[in-house]
Amino acid sequence: VICVIPVLHVIFASFSDPRQLLNNSGILLAPLGFTVQGYELIFSNSVIVTGYLNTLLYVLVGTALSTGLTIMGGYALSRKNLYWGKVIMFLITFTMFFSGGLIPFYLLINDLGMMNTRAAVIVPSAVNAFNLIIMRTSMKNLPESIEESALIDGANPFTIMARIVVPLSSATVAVIALFYAVGIWNSWFNASIFLTNRRLYPLQLVLKEILVSSD
Repeated sequence: VICVIPVLHVIFASFSDPRQLLNNSGILLAPLGFTVQGYELIFSNSVIVTGYLNTLLYVLVGTALSTGLTIMGGYALSRKNLYWGKVIMFLITFTMFFSGGLIPFYLLINDLGMMNTRAAVIVPSAVNAFNLIIMRTSMKNLPESIEESALIDGANPFTIMARIVVPLSSATVAVIALFYAVGIWNSWFNASIFLTNRRLYPLQLVLKEILVSSD
């Protein structure tokens, strides 16, 4: 009930008359003066429709890329025979507390030729250090005997990761994919810095512009 009522409130508000909605102070249990004026306004704005399509593209491609890289990185870092494993983990953890700052970040993306491209939204934040550590911890807790038996049968590391480790860590993979999807859906900061072409704007940046213009 706690989860559903706010969703229903927003849905009913979207079909309510704006004037009656402004005078209402409680939770809506039905639309106030049913109207689809809001939806007509949204779909008549091509920028909002393009923003929706861009966001869906960013979420699908970004989630697939981020989850795939996190799985491969987590698997590699979870192996006990990884050279300089502790040093690599320290460097990854270090980035969670310290960064180069916004200006070096901007200069890096510019030097890589990703300014004003979709790659500027997807690639720079493709791997999250916290999610990578979660994936690595999950894979590290799997029994070593499973991997050893696969090696005896002639499986290579990629086969072991794809056909044994990932299925056994499916719950963690699903959670990490959800984290990435929600994060990409809500993100707007990178797009506001690296994009000037409005046809590439995600929905959140479009909504931000609407709120700023309204204020």
